[in-house]
Amino acid sequence: MAGCRCAARIGLGLVAMALATGPLAAAALAQDDGEEQPPPDPAAVVEALEFYSTELFSADIDGDGVPDVTDEDGDGVPEIPEGEPGERDITPADPLFMQPITSDLQAQGLNTIVENDSGSELVGNCGGMAMSFDADGAMIDWALGIPSAEGGGPSGQLVDIFGDGFGERAFTAANPFQVEDLVIYFGTLPRDGEGPIEHNWTIKTQGISLDSGGDPNPRGKNRNAGEVDVGSVPSWLRPAGIFPVEGNLTSQNNLSCLADGWVEFTTDNPLLTVPSAVAAALGITGFIGLLFNSRPAITWRG
Repeated sequence: MAGCRCAARIGLGLVAMALATGPLAAAALAQDDGEEQPPPDPAAVVEALEFYSTELFSADIDGDGVPDVTDEDGDGVPEIPEGEPGERDITPADPLFMQPITSDLQAQGLNTIVENDSGSELVGNCGGMAMSFDADGAMIDWALGIPSAEGGGPSGQLVDIFGDGFGERAFTAANPFQVEDLVIYFGTLPRDGEGPIEHNWTIKTQGISLDSGGDPNPRGKNRNAGEVDVGSVPSWLRPAGIFPVEGNLTSQNNLSCLADGWVEFTTDNPLLTVPSAVAAALGITGFIGLLFNSRPAITWRG
């Protein structure tokens, strides 16, 4: 991959960041709110927190013997090295940038966008964590994604480990992942062994494509980390409110990740609140594609 930016880019991505979303599954994992699910295994939560924190902050990606994820500027927030886009990732310099979203809107019309359910879901062996910070560098949210294979139960778990929702399922409509200024994410697909070969991924909100890409990933990289800097986006372009975000990754070697959940973008200016689903899709599209593709995630094999 020179950049397997596999799906999980936090919560959008998910930043999904989401999140988001492959190793970005830290951004939208868990199960449907409508189903009764056992609470997360405390031992699995402790193990996942220790594993993902240790893996991220001790990662020597360039092989020089020094950890690469550090707080170089001393603001209390670690910096993630910048990676390279995947071979099929659409970047702002690409003539196709934003066209898929425009085409989707035109094809669906203004009244065909439907709401997702209120829960969050994870299918696949992708897991990780996402941390969100405000403009002063203070943490405002932190969530863990624990797939079934790592003790997350039959359907996986997405767990809130910070703030008012501590211990609850994360990325639900009732407990969305909060985003204000900066999000850092890290994930694996899978934890051990070969990563997704010849993979393709998409990120959507309310049925509208936000971003897509893919990469051959011949070295089988299975780790992915990056940051989403919402604070660098002009205020007039930032959406506000709670949005459903869905990420999906498939690969030639049958490694996959399907994740969906809810992300809340906050703002101090009520005039920036997005009034409709269509406007929301347009607003969130404008900055998610720009952010994810202008600062690609970094990937490696663990």
